[in-house]
Amino acid sequence: MDFLQQAQIKKAGELLNSASRQEQKIDNGIGLSEREIRSYSFLTAIGKKHNSIIRHTTFDGVEAEAHRALAAKLGEPVSSGTIYIPSEILYRDLTVGILGAGGALVGLKNVSFIDVLRNRTVVFKLGVQRMPGQVQQITIPKQSGAATHYWLNTEATDITESQPVFAQVALTPKTVGAYTEVSRQLLLQSNPAAESIVMSDVASVLGVAVTDGVINGTGASGQPLGVLNTSGIGTVSGPSLAYAGLVEFQQDISDANAVLNPDTLGYITTPSVAGLLKGRQRFTGSDSPLWRGSLHTGEIEGVPAYSTKQVPAAVMIYGDWSQVVVAEWGNLAIEINPFTDFKAGIIGVRAMWSVDVAIRHAESFSVATSIT
Repeated sequence: MDFLQQAQIKKAGELLNSASRQEQKIDNGIGLSEREIRSYSFLTAIGKKHNSIIRHTTFDGVEAEAHRALAAKLGEPVSSGTIYIPSEILYRDLTVGILGAGGALVGLKNVSFIDVLRNRTVVFKLGVQRMPGQVQQITIPKQSGAATHYWLNTEATDITESQPVFAQVALTPKTVGAYTEVSRQLLLQSNPAAESIVMSDVASVLGVAVTDGVINGTGASGQPLGVLNTSGIGTVSGPSLAYAGLVEFQQDISDANAVLNPDTLGYITTPSVAGLLKGRQRFTGSDSPLWRGSLHTGEIEGVPAYSTKQVPAAVMIYGDWSQVVVAEWGNLAIEINPFTDFKAGIIGVRAMWSVDVAIRHAESFSVATSIT
């Protein structure tokens, strides 16, 4: 192994160790204080940027300072209507949200929030690693083959030379976007709780999209390549899935020496399959179900199990989720169009996020389809 290869592997380890730490602590962005995080307003940012374009006023406040700090790190955006959003804001606790398109906010006291029903995102809970703040394309060195050992017949026997084999896992930006519209009147009249209408919707939509890419990404049409479409993952028979099949999942990964982190092993499947397994006994005549706990969050043979509609029908995936890396380029950026519907005072808001997904070891996953 030459010096360059050693350096590449060391750098990859540093990146992934950093990503692992990010699972416990979200990227600290630009170091906003708790007070600044609480005072930051998504809609205020939109409103001030809108006025700076239409009325040539100053884009100021904590929102503007955060944008300028990020622009110093990431470079000035191409469009003057773009606002960089700090990662601290994306992961703060959202305030009580508001119903619908925002009309109910004006002049009302809001005591509850009825959000749109969305697919549940669970992959980051299972240990998928984040690599935030990337600028360039990433190549992670990977050892795909090991040197061979030899027993020496006599003290004069020579060791046969062998070499480890190396490959690379490449990540390049894949961009996902969302678009919504807000009225000028909403920006002027709504109370601060309006913050979560736009922000929670945009953030949730893109979050669902990214986790869908981890599971179902095709690797084509601008999508990342997800677990289900990665060649080399193991398979378990789905029809009449029972105790032996669930154990086979674990055996597949263990036999491949592909359990790199036992703490990030987990099953994910659909609520329908979870219900099926919860009603199926481990052994004939017993009252112990295959799926224990709630359908939402359960356990199978000592391993966490989650249900989500992001998994295709009749499919279950098992694996070491630390072997999935999600790289993120820059920060979430929103761009406003103050002329979307000039007569009605409607402002268009577009959000874009660039990420990619890499499966470090396909052998760390196994899947069953057509589960009955």
